[in-house]
Amino acid sequence: MEIDRAQSVTIVVATLLVVAIACCAAVLDGTRGKVKMIPDKATTAKGEKGFSDTLSLVDGKFTSAFFLSKGFKPAPYNGEKEENEAEFEVEQTSATNGLINWLGEIRGKKLMGRLTWKKADGTSLSYDFEGKTD
Repeated sequence: MEIDRAQSVTIVVATLLVVAIACCAAVLDGTRGKVKMIPDKATTAKGEKGFSDTLSLVDGKFTSAFFLSKGFKPAPYNGEKEENEAEFEVEQTSATNGLINWLGEIRGKKLMGRLTWKKADGTSLSYDFEGKTD
């Protein structure tokens, strides 16, 4: 079976894309930090309070110690790193507690961002988080 030039180019591009995605997924591996979760006004009005959490990015996966105890297992993250800052995005799901979307950034040692939690019962909660990396 002979591969023509167009097929060859397609294979090379697909391979590079897979490698690029893999690099982006693990670009922040080894990052850990402690953060304070601060509920927005609507979340506070629902009776929710702030809390402390430990976040980690290891082996291409994001983990929240607080939400791990609520059934949110480590999930793959997307990350991007530049000279003075980095960003990450992750979606975590729990069979019993819903869906969480995290958007975060790291500037030097500062770790900050926002999380939106859509609970299984349909309730939406939003928190800002801020802290420092280890």
